[in-house]
Amino acid sequence: METLFILTNSPGELSGWLAPVAKAIAAKAPEVRINAVTLPCPYASGMERESALRLHGVSGAETFSGAMKNGAPKGRNMILQLGGDPMFGWALSRRYGAPWTLYTARPRWRSSVAHYFIPDETSHERFKSAGVDESRLTLTGNLMLDSVPELSACRPDDLAESLGVADSRILCFMPGSRPFEYCHMAGFFSECARMLYEKYTSWQAVMPLAPTVDEDMLRKGIENAGFEWSGGRFAEEIKTGNGRVPIIRERRFDAIAASSLAVALPGTNNLQIVSLGVPLLVIAPLNRAAEIPLDGIPGVIPAENGPARALKKRLVFHYNDREKFVSLPNRISGSALVPERRELMTPESACRYISELMEDGEKRDAAVKGYSALSLERGASEKIAEKIIGMLRRK
Repeated sequence: METLFILTNSPGELSGWLAPVAKAIAAKAPEVRINAVTLPCPYASGMERESALRLHGVSGAETFSGAMKNGAPKGRNMILQLGGDPMFGWALSRRYGAPWTLYTARPRWRSSVAHYFIPDETSHERFKSAGVDESRLTLTGNLMLDSVPELSACRPDDLAESLGVADSRILCFMPGSRPFEYCHMAGFFSECARMLYEKYTSWQAVMPLAPTVDEDMLRKGIENAGFEWSGGRFAEEIKTGNGRVPIIRERRFDAIAASSLAVALPGTNNLQIVSLGVPLLVIAPLNRAAEIPLDGIPGVIPAENGPARALKKRLVFHYNDREKFVSLPNRISGSALVPERRELMTPESACRYISELMEDGEKRDAAVKGYSALSLERGASEKIAEKIIGMLRRK
């Protein structure tokens, strides 16, 4: 048996990287068993394993500690790491005696990685400068783009009609995929919608959700913000008093494509939104800075007591001041393709920024034209699948 262990860490990598790769490999070689291995990560939602099992092509899912404990199955095995600390890929490779491949932009762990998948020419130059042999490199393009259907495959008009808002301009609120995000932002965006409905009667807000959202935590966040929701096992819409905010799960890309403006936290969905040609405003409210996960040693600072919480807050503001951009489109391009607002923020102040774009169609159109500065070509998952299958079957 041929088994591919795909390592991934947080919601963005799971939906943006693991999903398209698993689908591509399953289409080309359905006999290959794909096991998802979820890694420890400060950005994890806790729903990664359950969500991975729902992905097309994924046969099994386990935690990193479980994979290390269980050991390698019989047959030919290989490891593909999509996100997370490379230390985990190295450790599992040693434990299983299996080749380790890595999707990355930097030439790390050169003595241990069997093959690198790299996202762009800038990364390619880094590898060449580091002396990595071309036979160990596959230039794939940005894998995240493969997680989004082509605009021509989306059905925005059908989505709008099914919601009863075919004659409205749609405002898309993306509350994030991590618990510290959506538990707060679902209510925050609902209050924004309530305020905006008072002035913009021809607009309708919707709220697409990531597949890793915990339903109980989402509902609690909505209720804690003072809003009611309707639905059964799953909340279907949020009631704002003067309107409603439909919650979208299965057709979130149709909802994005139907939108005249998207408002999102920094994350994977920023590039997904841009790839569908939708104007985007990125906001990062720093009101709960102590709850924002950090990488490395700062990430283990406990936020339960006052002094530690104050330290964590100072570090978050320090890192925020150092970063020129936080959204993926801006980071990739090195320029302000999409507007970013990072500050202490209230729904009132957020609505001022949102209103500026709602009222200025020319500014929204100009932003979309600026997306041409990015390479939005899909196909990375196909290239990775072809190489992985070839390596698995090499005698």
